[in-house]
Amino acid sequence: MSIQEWDKYRLVKIEHGELVDQIKNKNQKDWIKVCEKLGVIVGVEYGDGSHAAAYKDNCPPENRECCVVTLHRNLHAGIQRDIFKKILCYGLQSKKYNENDMWEALGVKIK
Repeated sequence: MSIQEWDKYRLVKIEHGELVDQIKNKNQKDWIKVCEKLGVIVGVEYGDGSHAAAYKDNCPPENRECCVVTLHRNLHAGIQRDIFKKILCYGLQSKKYNENDMWEALGVKIK
């Protein structure tokens, strides 16, 4: 059984998983800023403004496989790890950034 493109993030291991608690209160605007710092394209033109979506480079947004992550306006603490892993998965696949770059973009110091 092969894993779907949009589920590959589940295979990503977070080296500094102990830091995830420090990002549990991030909101949509915070994640949009993180994506922008990492060079990930973010669109807010779809839907009624309740969500934003981060997209892969050179990939049409209407293609589901182009979506890196959907960022809803109201994010709860439990979803922060998945958001992190989805954005990290794209960075690792594209070789644009790594986990340390993500922590830096989030403003979290690695000990």
